[in-house]
Amino acid sequence: MDSKDYWKKCSVCKREIGFGAPYQICSVSTCQNKRSGFTFCSVECWDAHLGFANHRSSFAEERRSPSKDTYLRELSAAEANPSLKSAGEKPARRRIIARNEKEPAAPAKIQTDTLVVVSKVKQLIKDQADFNTSQCAIEALTEKVIQECLKAIAEARRAERKTVMGRDIT
Repeated sequence: MDSKDYWKKCSVCKREIGFGAPYQICSVSTCQNKRSGFTFCSVECWDAHLGFANHRSSFAEERRSPSKDTYLRELSAAEANPSLKSAGEKPARRRIIARNEKEPAAPAKIQTDTLVVVSKVKQLIKDQADFNTSQCAIEALTEKVIQECLKAIAEARRAERKTVMGRDIT
């Protein structure tokens, strides 16, 4: 018999999800199957799994974990009959939480890796003016690329598209 003081741990941050507590699951069936069984303590943790899940369209579904008594009862029933669904996975209530597609999600941390091919930029500057290129010039160029990408995303969103096109970059 299980004697832990929490129901499950969050699949992303590993925080404990208590008995009778709200939690999130992904609406995509492959994230809900018995093998993966992703559960998230918050919408932020659900959102974090999208980086590796590669879903086209998904949303977080809020559910409530079972009480400890219900969980233990279902666990003992599952041990007695292994063909039963795993304990505590039946939702007490369900509320869908989706990101508003017209508004951006909370700003994600923008990757600060170099977004330009350094050797190509240096070669262009060398060929055009016979100048050298400093690292801070590459960093400034990367910042410009990030800003232009963010503007293009906003323009595509205004046009109600999910694809950034050449005409979005001004």
